[in-house]
Amino acid sequence: MRGTTLTELNEKYKDSQVRTNRYFVDGKEYIVHSHFCGNKDIDKVISTIALTRAMSEVFEKTEKIA
Repeated sequence: MRGTTLTELNEKYKDSQVRTNRYFVDGKEYIVHSHFCGNKDIDKVISTIALTRAMSEVFEKTEKIA
């Protein structure tokens, strides 16, 4: 991605889905534009997150016992 200009990125992802959200932090408004590009297998992502959390909980409990 180095050397890629903002204009080039805009052109490359112009057809991707965009979502805009407004957030207020300490009285200031921030507008965030999220650009969705690429594909992910949601089943694989959720399974990986679940396995990682389960393993960390098991090892955390094991360390407390030992």
